[in-house]
Amino acid sequence: MSRPPYDDGDETQLFELQRRSSRRRAVPGARDRLTLTVLAGPARGRVIAASGDELVVGRAAELPERIDDPGMSRRHARFFRRAGEWFLEDLGSKNGTFLKGRQVHDPEAVADGDRVEVGSETVLLVSLHDAAAQELALSTYESSVTDPLTRLHNRRYFEDRLAAEMAFAARHGTELSLLLIDADHFKAINDGSGHEAGDATLRVLGATIRRMVRTEDVVARLGGEEFAVLARGIGHRNALILAERIRKVVAGCQVPWEGGEIRVTVSIGVATRTAERPFPSGRELLAAADAAVYRAKRSGRNRVTD
Repeated sequence: MSRPPYDDGDETQLFELQRRSSRRRAVPGARDRLTLTVLAGPARGRVIAASGDELVVGRAAELPERIDDPGMSRRHARFFRRAGEWFLEDLGSKNGTFLKGRQVHDPEAVADGDRVEVGSETVLLVSLHDAAAQELALSTYESSVTDPLTRLHNRRYFEDRLAAEMAFAARHGTELSLLLIDADHFKAINDGSGHEAGDATLRVLGATIRRMVRTEDVVARLGGEEFAVLARGIGHRNALILAERIRKVVAGCQVPWEGGEIRVTVSIGVATRTAERPFPSGRELLAAADAAVYRAKRSGRNRVTD
């Protein structure tokens, strides 16, 4: 059984941690920022940075960097810094925490380049950075999952999250709604006012959608004039209400352009994973929402369908 979390007042335990870590390669003082890269598992490719002296990994919804690996406990393991060193401890997880292939029973020091296995699929690479290197690692990752025009998430990030959220919904029996949002007659804006006007319209459209959803909802630009909102725990009726609200607000937006204004409307398709309609995969949920968008287009545009 794992020991309780480290107690700041336990000088004996601190001495033991320092003694065990002294045999490892010393980390330069400036490289005191912990950064984790997910090498394998549901969050593969994600870069996670400790913002202070502690970072907890697990699949609890309240964790800032939740990893939705079904084999992970809600609060699986903790990285923490003491006396300039970073340590790893298991938090009583069901399936254990492994450092370089060995199961962690007591807190152990970690070094740059170490690999940590948690859950059934997830492998974490430990990096110890200085502030500038950590910022570079984070910005590089953000660039890889961010649409440069709208600053929303891109399709790569969306598809990874869709798979993870579908797994979460299936495991917990919760609802998951997907809104696909497509700008109407967008080609006419590009042809009539130019591509710069089209880009300005997409930026306003993306910002408008982002403002109207919850912080925890995933908003992404899938490509061209198509956007997506992935909302956990939102039933079909409330998803339709949200979609209609977005449609109305967008229809009232004005995009300033060359002394005039551009107006745009959207067609929105809604699909929801429920106990009665448990889509087998994210691909099927996406296809259902996409079919709903086409129905909205065929029936006149500037409307919501399911």
